[in-house]
Amino acid sequence: MSALEKAKQDLVAALAELLPEEAAPQATDLAAPPNPKLGDLAFGCFGAAKVVKKSPAEVAKELAAKYEPSGLIASAAAAGPYLNFRFDRAAFAAALRDDILEANETFGRQPLKGEKIMIEYAQPNTHKEFHVGHLRNVCLGQSVVNLCRAAGFNVVPVSYMGDIGAHVAKCLWALKKFHANDPVPANRGKYLGQIYAEATRRIEEPELPVAGPVGPNPDAVSPVLDAVSLGYREEVAEVQRKLEARDPEWNGLWLDTRQWSIDEFREIFAELGIELDRWYFESEVEEPGKKLVRELLARGIAKEGERGAIIVDLEKYGLGIFLVLKSDGSSLYATKELALAQLKFGEYKDVSRSIHVVDSRQSLYFKQFFKTLELMGFDKLKTTHLAYEFVTLKEGAMSSRKGNIVAYEDFRDEMKERAAAETRKRRTEWGEDRLAQTAWAVAESAMKFGMLKQDPDKPIVFDIDAALSFDGFTGPYVQYAHARLSSILAKAGEPAPDKPAKGPVEPAEAEFAALAVAARFPEVVAEAAASYKPSVLAQYLFDLAQASNDFYRDVPVLAADAAHRGSRLRTVRALRAVLADGLGLLAIKAPDEM
Repeated sequence: MSALEKAKQDLVAALAELLPEEAAPQATDLAAPPNPKLGDLAFGCFGAAKVVKKSPAEVAKELAAKYEPSGLIASAAAAGPYLNFRFDRAAFAAALRDDILEANETFGRQPLKGEKIMIEYAQPNTHKEFHVGHLRNVCLGQSVVNLCRAAGFNVVPVSYMGDIGAHVAKCLWALKKFHANDPVPANRGKYLGQIYAEATRRIEEPELPVAGPVGPNPDAVSPVLDAVSLGYREEVAEVQRKLEARDPEWNGLWLDTRQWSIDEFREIFAELGIELDRWYFESEVEEPGKKLVRELLARGIAKEGERGAIIVDLEKYGLGIFLVLKSDGSSLYATKELALAQLKFGEYKDVSRSIHVVDSRQSLYFKQFFKTLELMGFDKLKTTHLAYEFVTLKEGAMSSRKGNIVAYEDFRDEMKERAAAETRKRRTEWGEDRLAQTAWAVAESAMKFGMLKQDPDKPIVFDIDAALSFDGFTGPYVQYAHARLSSILAKAGEPAPDKPAKGPVEPAEAEFAALAVAARFPEVVAEAAASYKPSVLAQYLFDLAQASNDFYRDVPVLAADAAHRGSRLRTVRALRAVLADGLGLLAIKAPDEM
């Protein structure tokens, strides 16, 4: 039990003795006042006032008169309808430092609950480029995995990738038609994405097959271009038919190029610290999906629609018609995802909750999908669509189809170059290896924190210069606060004492303010995990970094007298530990030097 939790529980027990049973507070009824000068914890007396038939201000005054401070609480005072409490600052600071430093990286962690959660994220399509929109998905997904684990859940992180379908046929068609004799570059995954974008442009905006003057009437060109476009579409459709028939030539090309994409994704995931227990692919559930639809027909869950397509009628649930198989018998995304559910929850039978990290455009689809799962018998499974908005450009939304995306590799390299240039200015004595390592830690922090500091339902217009700044609401700012605390410990020349020599010492004002923020870490982790919002933790880390920097600036540590040096070094260690742990939950490194 943390010092803050103990203080709250002691107050709840004391107030329960002073109030009628029906007015007794819970720990959640105690919160920090908006102004720290008012106290460290406050209890609003509104609910109790209704029970005892008095004004909230009267109740607060009576409770203040009756309450006898003990333990970590030094005093209580009424302020209008609130009863404000002050900690015994020396005792609270000492207890909190012990909590953090003795926890050995488990401060803020909850015991295992025994519940297993599956989180599906990291779902780029093969044969397309991995771009900054995908980056938001993987950053959000991995941080939610980390937070749920910290909250005590057994988490199974999985991916589901689209490796078949029209986009694959289009890419392979262009690869073979226009680039059969091209040398394949080293970055084969990115190469495929570029070819896919080219294929779309050629189909939607074809060029005349014969060069020469167009003539005075541009409208005369239109039928020719339409014919070219139609011809290309028919060629792509034929490629898709051959792929679905497992034509040896096209199937071999598909397998080879599919692996190019998978290899690229593995490298990117490893670079970003993305850990997955299982990779699922559309290709492994296409045929099972068609079989499942036939079973749903036989069970009466699905039926034939007006034009021969197979549907699940969800009108009575206000969800419209869910199309699960085309009239020509070809599969849809829903066909495969229903079979994926059977496969996933067959392999992981004890999963009780499934979270799908997918962009917000799919909101209706997931409502229909979840209701269909319920009708199929997955009625005890808790399902959540963790929707997120796009990372947008000034020109508009990104599209791998149109080719106006910002490729992840280009984005990453630009961040690394700028971070390296800034680090080189400050660390002229560093060698290139050390500089490159730190520059990547800063760039990765800027990328990830920039993706996570906004609530998932808010769009992001990413500003590279702002994200890399060492000032303001950024990852590098939080990292730098950690590095400054690390520098104090390095200069101390000796480890902070395990315990102060002469009992608790009164902390300085800025020191206690920083520790008070650190004390909230377990509650913040629990809130961020429960809401699936890493933004809650990002905001908290910014607040803690600010408080730590105030402490660093205002309170001498190495030059402190003998009575205070040891306890302040322990404060440094405690703040540094919480900053590092919080960054780690966002999958961000905490370098000791920057």
